[in-house]
Amino acid sequence: MRKMMIAGLVLVALGIVALAVNVIPVRHQEQVAKIGSLTVNAEKETDYVIPNYVGIIAIVAGVVLVVIGTRRT
Repeated sequence: MRKMMIAGLVLVALGIVALAVNVIPVRHQEQVAKIGSLTVNAEKETDYVIPNYVGIIAIVAGVVLVVIGTRRT
């Protein structure tokens, strides 16, 4: 079950990244005002917080998949 091992390693890597990077900033433009053909836009930044338990769950699930994948081969 090589696919399970690869999926497990990917989950472990994503879990480590999720623990290392707690916030993902996203920038987008928002229309503030529109008068006729004139529009005024403002750039706004929104932060998406990744909870620590998401990274921990991903690491644990990845380790489980790696262990299952090595036992079936």
